Amino acid sequence: MKNTVFRQSRVASFRFKLGLVFFSFSAEALIAGFYIAVTRSITPILLIASGYRLEDILLINGFAGLFSLVIGLALYKYGSRRISKLKLLTVHVLERTMWFTIPFMVGNKVLLTLVYGLAVASTLPTSIYMQSTILSSFDNIEYRRIVSVRTALASFSSILGHVFVVLTLATLSGQGKYLGLYETAFGIGILSSIIVALTPKNVFKNSATMVRNGGLEAEVKATNTFILLVAILSSYMLLNMAWTPRIMYDLKAPDYIAASIGFAQTVAAIGSSFFWANRNSRTYRYALIMLASMPLLVYTTLEPKFHIALALTYGFSIVGVNLYAARMYSGLVGEIGVFRAGLLLASTNSFALTLASIVGYSVSASPSMVFTASAILGIAGLTIALTGFPEFAIIPKNYVQLYSKIMYQTGVSSYNLAVCAVSESAKASLRIVGLSFTLILLFIIYRTLYYIAVITGG
Repeated sequence: MKNTVFRQSRVASFRFKLGLVFFSFSAEALIAGFYIAVTRSITPILLIASGYRLEDILLINGFAGLFSLVIGLALYKYGSRRISKLKLLTVHVLERTMWFTIPFMVGNKVLLTLVYGLAVASTLPTSIYMQSTILSSFDNIEYRRIVSVRTALASFSSILGHVFVVLTLATLSGQGKYLGLYETAFGIGILSSIIVALTPKNVFKNSATMVRNGGLEAEVKATNTFILLVAILSSYMLLNMAWTPRIMYDLKAPDYIAASIGFAQTVAAIGSSFFWANRNSRTYRYALIMLASMPLLVYTTLEPKFHIALALTYGFSIVGVNLYAARMYSGLVGEIGVFRAGLLLASTNSFALTLASIVGYSVSASPSMVFTASAILGIAGLTIALTGFPEFAIIPKNYVQLYSKIMYQTGVSSYNLAVCAVSESAKASLRIVGLSFTLILLFIIYRTLYYIAVITGG
């Protein structure tokens, strides 16, 4: 009898702690959604209002993406897999601080590129540690539930953030309104960091034992899902980078209309997160089709207000893709480990941002080509899904298996080449920086000796 009561007490205690963790992560998403909505939506508008062109924005984002890739690679190869509250809290606060400094750097393109790159790169370790912590705290079904709840709550607070941005831009004038938006976002963002600080310590497990290489089938699935997401998200990011300049420069719409694009996407995300959460896998291909068709629809729509309706559809479809990714990687945790699953899920944005920026910058002389490139990336992702994934496939199963293995082998080869290139580039950059500091130091020493000689009459 005592043993039964003891077991029931332990079960009740475990459920209470799990419920507390669920509440903590849900509250963090609710508060962080406002900060993310304001900083991410206002930054491109601030840059355009400050005279930056599309090619400038693409170049800045390209550097940020490459910086994120280097950070992600370093975390995976050399970083500790141990998840701690201090580690997550540090990167959580650092990310918010870096985004807050952006408006102070707008006058200098070099400093802005560096700070913006640090801001974007800092989101990667935050996402990795957050994803790994959540993956290790919940089973597959509960993980999908917490992802759906976090998405809905973040979308709700994002709506408040976007409304705040639109009203501020529509009612105030001058550059000061942008700084006020960043200050408010920073204050709200720090509140979400306080939620992380109050989360129970036992949630942050040691994931070193949760890093492993899976079997061939799991590796193929994880790699191909990563490739699919990079293709789709690069199309999404390239369109979002080109959308604001299209609205403000080409269609001559005011900045609050441009801000309404992000607002509309967020509104769509609230209901769609619950719509997509319990759908079967085949339903997600409709999200892929909508994403692939959107770039050309955006470019050919000449009435700015109609773009808000397009943004609603776009927001609905991107949530479907993100929830599909969460479902895939949560199912692979047992095979590839928590840290790898969290890293792959979080780093897709960095790869996608880099690819989108490079492709977009190479054709930035022609805005129509930028939208065409976004459409091609979306169609490439859709093609990958329809030929390499059984749940989406429109070809016989034996061909799906063949194409998926070819895609996996190609992806692994490309990864090895990319790692080699990034490593060599990083080494070369460090050598150049070291040489530059040495030359500057020698110059300072030389000038100091020269002035000493002049003063002493030598």
